[in-house]
Amino acid sequence: MSESSKPRVRKLVPSLGVSDLHRSIAFYRDFFGFALIDSWENAAGEAVWCWLRAGAAELMLQQLTPEQQITLEPAVGQSWVMYLRPDDIDETRRQLLRAGVEVSEIELTAYGARECFLADPDGYELWLSVPEQGLASDEDDEADDEDDAVPPDDTDEDTLAGRRRGPLH
Repeated sequence: MSESSKPRVRKLVPSLGVSDLHRSIAFYRDFFGFALIDSWENAAGEAVWCWLRAGAAELMLQQLTPEQQITLEPAVGQSWVMYLRPDDIDETRRQLLRAGVEVSEIELTAYGARECFLADPDGYELWLSVPEQGLASDEDDEADDEDDAVPPDDTDEDTLAGRRRGPLH
């Protein structure tokens, strides 16, 4: 298969199974600026899935049933890492610490990034990582932001009411 005929992925959106959907939405909204883009409720009217966006970053969250949580224990959040690039790693870390979230010290890595580490409410490992000054450009990120314009979100971010989608993905 030639390079030009190979399929090209334009975006990768992680989907995390969580134990408390509303708590996870608040965590990603409050500390990383994610906004609710879409959600789905089950027949009982309970929110069970959502799609969040912050700039070019996107994330899906899905409410796990108690049975799913038991079968995943302790694997939830322990099999992979999500890198997040905040606008200001120092201020983001301070806000997390003020909220009582355990966060490592910021370290300079051998590959030229400033990083610190934490876990989200379900134990998913998050690495906050920003290139050391002058080592990398965010121009590609900004170009992606323009290509992926966010539709207006005219609902209260604290509620999922009015945000419905079809079957779970």
